[in-house]
Amino acid sequence: MLEKEDFENIGYVQRTHGIQGELACKTTVDLSFISEDEDRYFLMLEEQGLLIPYAVEGFRTKTDEIDLIRFSGIETKEQAETLVGSSLWLSRDYLDDQELSEDPYDFARYLGFNLIDANRGVVVGTISHIDETTMNTLLYVDTASGDELILPIAEELFTAYNDDERTLTLDIPEGLLDN
Repeated sequence: MLEKEDFENIGYVQRTHGIQGELACKTTVDLSFISEDEDRYFLMLEEQGLLIPYAVEGFRTKTDEIDLIRFSGIETKEQAETLVGSSLWLSRDYLDDQELSEDPYDFARYLGFNLIDANRGVVVGTISHIDETTMNTLLYVDTASGDELILPIAEELFTAYNDDERTLTLDIPEGLLDN
C-alpha cells in the first residue's frame, strides 16, 4: 500500500496546456531528470485524500517553476481538466539528489498543510489548492465541516510554518473566517 510518508508534495497541477491532455504543473523541485527516462517515472496525484499513481508519458520544462507533463491515459483537454488543482507527489527515493524549496513564500509547498489562524490559535482546515493565476494568490481550504474557504495570501500574513508538522500559521484578517 502507498503510504504518504514515503512521498513528498512537490507542487500541483495549475492548468491544462493545449488540447491533447498536457498539464502545466507548478513544481518546487527540478524534475528535468524525468525527461531522460520518461517511461520509468510515476508521479502521484492526490485525489480525495488518496495518492493515485500516474505514469509520465511526456515531460518538458516551460519555466523555472512550470513543467509541462503528459500522463499515460490522459489524451484530451477534458480528461486533463479533471486533474487541475491536484497535488503532485514524488517518491522520496527520487528526491535524494534534489533540493526541496526552502522559500517560505513559495506557496505551492503548502499544499496539504493544515492552516492555523494565529488570532484564534485553531486549525481552520487543510489547504487543498493554491491559485496563483489571479492578481492575489488564493488559498483554497477544506474545513472539518466540509466547507471550502477561499482566502487571499500575502507575505505580510505569515507568522509561522512547520514542515515536519505540515502546518502554516497565518494572521488571517478579521471577517474572512466569518460565515
